[in-house]
Amino acid sequence: MADKVRKIDSEYLKEKRRKRRAKQRRVQLIIFGTLIALIILIVLYMFTPISNIDHVEVKGNHYLSDKEAKQALDLKRDTKIYMFGKGKAINKMKENPFVKDVQIKRKLPNNLEVNVSEYQLVGLLEDKGKYHPVLSNDHILKDYKGQVPNDAPVISGFNESRRDKMIQALSEIPAEIRQSISEVEYADDKDNRNKIRLYMKDGIQVIGNIRTIADKLKYYPEMVSALERDDSGELKKSGYIDLYVGASFIPYKSSSSTSSDSSVKLKEGTAMEDKAKDELQNTLNKINDQMKDDKTTKDNSQKESSTNN
Repeated sequence: MADKVRKIDSEYLKEKRRKRRAKQRRVQLIIFGTLIALIILIVLYMFTPISNIDHVEVKGNHYLSDKEAKQALDLKRDTKIYMFGKGKAINKMKENPFVKDVQIKRKLPNNLEVNVSEYQLVGLLEDKGKYHPVLSNDHILKDYKGQVPNDAPVISGFNESRRDKMIQALSEIPAEIRQSISEVEYADDKDNRNKIRLYMKDGIQVIGNIRTIADKLKYYPEMVSALERDDSGELKKSGYIDLYVGASFIPYKSSSSTSSDSSVKLKEGTAMEDKAKDELQNTLNKINDQMKDDKTTKDNSQKESSTNN
């Protein structure tokens, strides 16, 4: 009876070992087959046009054109993505003075992504009838050979020290507001050495202080929205916005009217102008209050920071 049990156990173990070996062979075959397939795919990828760089996407560029970026990559029809060297192309793109940094990413199977970071154009410096781009890193491109951009204010009438302060102020103004400025001119006021005059592209003139213009001009969209215009788009009350100390609307002195003007029309026109002026001044008053609140919050934050330190 004992011999019979041992015989059964022996057959059972043999069958179990046989199945285990068969399973191991199947796993080995699968692994081997997978490795062979991967090797074939890699060889096909490396030595066929599949790995040739097919598409380049350039992002973040404004002053560096897509064409210039792609020329710097110096790609041939058979350039392999795994053989492409990024360093030379990055250095070539950085020869453009507007370019701050470049990152190139390989995106398999055959694409490149070029991410460009640029210095902001904060102004155009007028010098003897020529316009030199001024960047946010304080670099003045006096020998710039490219096409001079026109989406920045012209800076004129400043001596070197005040010009540097004005450039710093412009770099702190949000780009969308800075691009709405046509020209920044030194006011040449003996009593107010930091006084400047800004000519906006929408026809509004703004008086400001070099030291505070960056903080105050961020409210410009609110100021403009309060300006009442007629059906032709002209201001109902002509004047300029004075931001030198606070924020106020200063009407221009109107010329005397001709005798042919009717008194009724004059009264109606004056009433509309006064209403437009009052609405703008109310908005400016609110902006004044907001600037004071912002300054108080900033001062309190600085005090808390110094106390914690």
